[in-house]
Amino acid sequence: MCQASHHVSFGFSDQKFPVGLHICYLYNNENERQHMIAEFIQSGLAAGEKVGYLADIPETPSTDEMGKYLSRLGIAPPRKLKPEQLFLARAETSYCPDGTFMPERMIDYWRTFYAQAQHESFAGVRLTGETNWLRKGMPGVERWVEYEAMLNSLVAEFPLHGIICQYDVNKIDGATLFDVLNVHPMMIVAGQVVHNPYFQQPEKHN
Repeated sequence: MCQASHHVSFGFSDQKFPVGLHICYLYNNENERQHMIAEFIQSGLAAGEKVGYLADIPETPSTDEMGKYLSRLGIAPPRKLKPEQLFLARAETSYCPDGTFMPERMIDYWRTFYAQAQHESFAGVRLTGETNWLRKGMPGVERWVEYEAMLNSLVAEFPLHGIICQYDVNKIDGATLFDVLNVHPMMIVAGQVVHNPYFQQPEKHN
């Protein structure tokens, strides 16, 4: 597993990034989003990483259906892809397995995911997730921003190669957008990863 000093490619730019970035991706162009996320996933797979993608899809695909879903998402995996290397699942089901969203449960989920990747000897872990399902108002989603803040502690604890949280700006209100920006240290602007000027460092209590 990579060390914290390691730098990685996200595929959609020429930049190299230190591990542990928690990134907000606000988009209003679906074709652009699909291209960038496909590049992010494909570069991780090509580098031998384990990739988790929680997508707004009707259901989690079976092994036989995986190729069809990846094609629909614009993802062309390498030929030597290991079956366990790419985890593609339905976002709503993953975040709310019993119909309720619980931030602590989801953080434990990613800790287990990371530990499994180490056990499987992958070169690293990168994650991305879509958020359109939040509009359904599932119980517990009022704690979503709290969960996003907890991800900052997660990447500090485990050297994840990057987390990209995807938000369609046409489907979230201004207050939610502001809260989301407050908890992401980095953001994507014009295809580049930059420091987020709206990020607010959590207060330290003595």
